[in-house]
Amino acid sequence: GIVAIRDSLLKMRSEGKKVYRLESGDPSFDIPPHVRDAIIDALMKGYTHYTESTGIMPLRQAIHRKVVEENKIPIKDHDHVLVTNGAMHGLYVTFRALLVPGDEVIIPDPVWTEIADNVRLAGGAPVRCVLKPENDFVYDPADVESLITSRTKAIFILTPHNPTGAVFSKKILEEIVDIAVKRNLYIVSDEAYEHIIYDGLKHVSVGSLPGAEDRSITIFSASKSFAMSGLRIGYIVTNIDKIIERGKKLLRCTINGVNSIAQYGALAALNGPKDYIEEMRREYQHRRDMIYETTNKLRSLKPFKPRGTFYIWCRISEDWRDSEGRRSDWAMTNYLLRFGLGSTPGSEFGPASSEYIRFSFSCDTNHLAESLKVLREVLE
Repeated sequence: GIVAIRDSLLKMRSEGKKVYRLESGDPSFDIPPHVRDAIIDALMKGYTHYTESTGIMPLRQAIHRKVVEENKIPIKDHDHVLVTNGAMHGLYVTFRALLVPGDEVIIPDPVWTEIADNVRLAGGAPVRCVLKPENDFVYDPADVESLITSRTKAIFILTPHNPTGAVFSKKILEEIVDIAVKRNLYIVSDEAYEHIIYDGLKHVSVGSLPGAEDRSITIFSASKSFAMSGLRIGYIVTNIDKIIERGKKLLRCTINGVNSIAQYGALAALNGPKDYIEEMRREYQHRRDMIYETTNKLRSLKPFKPRGTFYIWCRISEDWRDSEGRRSDWAMTNYLLRFGLGSTPGSEFGPASSEYIRFSFSCDTNHLAESLKVLREVLE
């Protein structure tokens, strides 16, 4: 799947060919200087020994302040914070702590590939709720409710949404909370892209809404907000004591603590200046405008204008065909690979999306401009 696309591009690059990394969701920005300095300082001071498996206390205290003050989630205290090895690990811990074999979790279709895998690893069954273009690729609450069975344990939310770039409104989230309260379900919310949001929209944390405070589990990431993707810092916040207690065991048995000096970097990111977050957001919005303007003019693609994240979700036009007469997501991805252009086929994100393709604009702006020039040449 996605790994094969990346490997093909890296092989081409090793052979001296020019490649365009529009399949990758890795921020192009360096970590902020004060974060780098904090990591170096921690290293020089010898903060390289075992830490608490749940995360160093100053970091958990800073996370607690952040989610209460910024996200408005009424988390009880820093003991209801778990530091994880990135948001991916946070999802793994959450689903393992929450599910027993046979439990169902309602997830979007399309959605980031690892969600369904993490549900299955915990013995659960992902139940896909198709996101419709006429609803701007957010949940239709009626569709969500129609999928609830006696085995349903939780509703999963990802906003801003990967792969579509959709942003769930407060109204939609309130309706999802109402369903969860009425049907006694948990809500698992992945908010990794909370700061990458455009056009004046505001991110709403579902855990901040009335009725969600004691049934929500929220996962955040330093990878996108602070460009710390390789340093692997994520965190879980929840008021549900049994999730915290089970999560502690899972942390101990999987990683026994996140990299110590990376935690001090995350502490500096949370406590230090935040102006670079807005600088990154503005640059991402500029890139969003570049790629939307380009794809919107191509007859082969019909893009959805992303409201958040650094991805654009495009429907393949009815009349596009590759050289062998095929029209599908993989046909287009493989066609673009011939020119060194990376992309991700929609079916990788769910079976309802085989007529879509995703491009990332997390690469630097000059690289994006070069990539879009090639994209115009090969799809016009």
